[in-house]
Amino acid sequence: MDIISTDYFMLDDLSCSDAGLWCDTPPIQSLAEEVGTSYNIGSDTEMYVPDDSYKDITFKFICYAFNKSNFSTVTVNEFLHGKKELRISRNDGFFWKIRSISCTPSQSYDGHKIKYQINIKCEPWRYVDNETPANVTENVTNVQCGGTRYCKPLYKIHLSALTGTGTFAVGDQQVSIIIPTSMDSDVLYIDSSKQIAYDDNLVMRTLYTSGIYPYMAVGQNIVTFGGIVGSIEIKRNQRCY
Repeated sequence: MDIISTDYFMLDDLSCSDAGLWCDTPPIQSLAEEVGTSYNIGSDTEMYVPDDSYKDITFKFICYAFNKSNFSTVTVNEFLHGKKELRISRNDGFFWKIRSISCTPSQSYDGHKIKYQINIKCEPWRYVDNETPANVTENVTNVQCGGTRYCKPLYKIHLSALTGTGTFAVGDQQVSIIIPTSMDSDVLYIDSSKQIAYDDNLVMRTLYTSGIYPYMAVGQNIVTFGGIVGSIEIKRNQRCY
């Protein structure tokens, strides 16, 4: 008889059970530890405490693989390799962004199972899962941002023309857009987390922009736009401590 656990964790879209692993009680997220505060102007403006002022957190999972004909160590290794997002059964509605994964297997004394100590280092924030984008179609719109920490959105800019100038802003954080020659795409992505811009064909367009790639505060954010900016779809990347 297989042992069935109601607890599990997922890496991207795969559950630990898909790799033949039974998960012991999952850990609870610890409080993000603040290691310092900086108010220097940079990628994080004076409005926000930079993310690197907090330590990453590590989740430690104890898992077991029982001797079964369909179990494979290769499957476990493939399950752990290269994953970007962590979800835990006891934290529905949220996920964590993964920094690194380490795994230490050991044979149990009874010879019937393998114990895996899996350590998953993550950013210290939990992100809202399956977030519905905010659609901004009026040139002055109030966008609500949830969570408990400011967020770094991905802005999908729908252009009304393939050349020309435009602007958009969140509060007093403004981006200017100058497109000198016609693009093959009428969409421009502004990624405030990675501080880059690109089009629908994944061609880098950062040089077409200037200004502060806007963050969003918890609560109300006034979004404005003009020029060749026709509308904006915002993936807020809402997050909590």
